Amino acid sequence: MKKIISVISIILIIIIPLQSFAINVPGYEGGIQNENTYKEVIFVTGEPIVMEGTLTVKTKEKDNTISEQYTYKLKNIAKDAKLSRKVKMTETLNTNGNQTSSSRTLDSYDEKLEIGGKRYEVEDEDYQWNQGSISTDTPLNSYYAGDWSGRKTYVVDKSNEVVNVETTGSLVGYDSPWSATETQTVHMTVNYENKEAAGIKWGGSATIETSYNRTKDYAYGENPVKQISFSGGYRITEKEENVLKYSYDLPNIKNNAVSKGRNTGTNSFSLDTNPIITRLNIPEVRDVEGHPYEDAILLLASMGAFPLNSTSLGPDSPMSRGEFAKAICLSMGVEPEREEETTSSRRKKNQAVKVPTYTDVGKTHTYYPYIEGVTKRGIMEGVGKGRFDPNRALTKAEATTIIIRLLGFKSLAPIGNYYTGYTDDKNIPLWAKDSIYVAKELGIIERGGYFYPNKEITKGEAAELLVNFINYLQNNLKYDYRENILNN
Repeated sequence: MKKIISVISIILIIIIPLQSFAINVPGYEGGIQNENTYKEVIFVTGEPIVMEGTLTVKTKEKDNTISEQYTYKLKNIAKDAKLSRKVKMTETLNTNGNQTSSSRTLDSYDEKLEIGGKRYEVEDEDYQWNQGSISTDTPLNSYYAGDWSGRKTYVVDKSNEVVNVETTGSLVGYDSPWSATETQTVHMTVNYENKEAAGIKWGGSATIETSYNRTKDYAYGENPVKQISFSGGYRITEKEENVLKYSYDLPNIKNNAVSKGRNTGTNSFSLDTNPIITRLNIPEVRDVEGHPYEDAILLLASMGAFPLNSTSLGPDSPMSRGEFAKAICLSMGVEPEREEETTSSRRKKNQAVKVPTYTDVGKTHTYYPYIEGVTKRGIMEGVGKGRFDPNRALTKAEATTIIIRLLGFKSLAPIGNYYTGYTDDKNIPLWAKDSIYVAKELGIIERGGYFYPNKEITKGEAAELLVNFINYLQNNLKYDYRENILNN
């Protein structure tokens, strides 16, 4: 690479809200990675070059401040290219209720890139960058979005050749127990100038989209042998899919000079992680064979959301409020309340003894840890006068409202007087109408016909509702955050 060949380096910043996401985002420069390999794209001589190697991330948290350090070691042997980059930044968090705002600034930046014998360098003073983001927490999920801008200057061979790169970008993401997705988009302009040779300059642009997705999938597998105590069972497979898609409009450079026409194109690549497989327990329930909701019941029972060792479930019997609290906790990863194992003699001085939230759900109650867990997260509420009424049957309207409360999507319903689409719309309680409408639109409950909002929900129906919700988290929510962005 000679005089006027330049580097485009993509600047994409990852938001890490206060609650660390389980999704494995790979750092600072818009690349993707699996357990062993990190990749990103730089643009040289009017063509993209895929750089591959390692990225090491170190973080340190103190109060509301997170210090981060990113170290890159990348190369492309075929293009005679190698890159080293070290980035230090500080993120400051400010929490207000269920919202956390984030401000990120660079502490230091050092990048050295060699391609075909030419050396490109960026020092601290040659790079200005900042980023802001906001995250909100619902009782189950976290949602976040952010924007950033940056301007950096590469000095070529410590001469008067410079490349100015300006970036603007955005990202959006969510984290849930069954999936997490983050999609980033960056728009970039690049301008090269040789200050010693008047008139030798050019400009280009690129757009990069990266998406990171973690999903837990469930599947039932039959055993290949007959002489075994169980015919089959459910397994959970967790994996990450990482996709990078890019397009570019760059000068057409031949023989170290800018020729007529442009070098344009699009491409993509991906890196996936090795799946992690977990086998679930084998439930002993026998009275659900042939039942319309057999599969949903067995899946939830395998998770422990229904009694694992009971042979009789009663799939058509009503689901109680206490039972639903347990099912929510064990199918959605909601942490039950754990009593500290501290004797009174060892209890710290002035340490308060935790008092149960409800007068009718003491610490010895079967569903105490689950009811406390859903109450602490704002998923379920009491019935008044300090009572939870754990044995009372749950209605379909109540169960659906709880599901939409988990998502935090009640506000997606229309404003004012509207028709839900159900034949018995007039029987839907006003407090449940928005949630039922949203659940219908999201495909979590069936559309049209009679809904029977005040009917007691059966254990089979509750299982189907929860599994439909799991499927929504696995597929529909991911689609909105990934395919709807990458394919537009």
